[in-house]
Amino acid sequence: MTDTAAGTLRIGVDVLDSAELRRLLTRPWFLRLSYAPEEIGLADRMGEERRLEFLTGRFAAKEAVVKVLGTGLLRGVAPRDICVDRAAGGAPVVTLRGRAAALGPAAIEVSITHKQNVVAAVALAVVTPAGPPARTIREDGAPMSLADTHQEAEASAFLRVRIGQEDAHYGGGLVDGAHILRLFGDLVTEITARTDQDEGLLAEYSGVRFLAPVRPGDYIEARARLVRATRLRRVVELEAHKVIEASPAQGASAVQVLATPRLVCTATATTVIPMTRARPATATDVPPTAGRNAPQAAARDVPLSSTTAKES
Repeated sequence: MTDTAAGTLRIGVDVLDSAELRRLLTRPWFLRLSYAPEEIGLADRMGEERRLEFLTGRFAAKEAVVKVLGTGLLRGVAPRDICVDRAAGGAPVVTLRGRAAALGPAAIEVSITHKQNVVAAVALAVVTPAGPPARTIREDGAPMSLADTHQEAEASAFLRVRIGQEDAHYGGGLVDGAHILRLFGDLVTEITARTDQDEGLLAEYSGVRFLAPVRPGDYIEARARLVRATRLRRVVELEAHKVIEASPAQGASAVQVLATPRLVCTATATTVIPMTRARPATATDVPPTAGRNAPQAAARDVPLSSTTAKES
């Protein structure tokens, strides 16, 4: 980073050998996870070797961009949320979507270069000062330490799944809401695994809202972010979006890629960790609870329910 009169200049660099992606690019799931529809559309008009070169360059550019954003791929930012399209003159143009758009500056410039099998990409952006950060406190009222703040910013998780025919539970091919909650449970488990080296024990879901129907053939992106932490409790915000929608009216296997992902469910989860994984106590710590109906369970480290168990 370099300070300028207009703000802070952020630079991201990435180098990639096309051989690293050759096999992955034959797998549809990797293409769906890593590339925006515009990028795939451009690549599909190319010959095999040029397609490999093009998609390798785009992936390197995405890696460079996330370094500018100060995060990492699949740590809150999906690769497909960084679209490296092509301007009329052929220059790469970056468009940020979803979580990437929330993190990113107004404009990011990217340059991509190729030499034989090696691709290099550089991303630059000027980030204007946003003023002093707001005071952040933990749930127990104590000011967050630098370690707490770093953990909260970094602790996020992401997954994408295709809903199968076997997941339909109700008339009209509707998928039950508990299916989405199970995805949320896996994300909460991943976060506690990262932050506490433990799967954690789910105490409760709150504020659960089902906002759109889910049916077989839909692709669902689920995201989680740690927003609050005490000695034993972790509070995680959760969202699920539909990014590809089955279109049976257009054909048995027809689908539609949604230009704007559709929010299907939101929730907040509270999970607890064992006493052996607790953070060091401070004078300001308040004994945490495992939920409104089980105040003593967390202190005794009594299992409530696994975050990977089926919720109803």
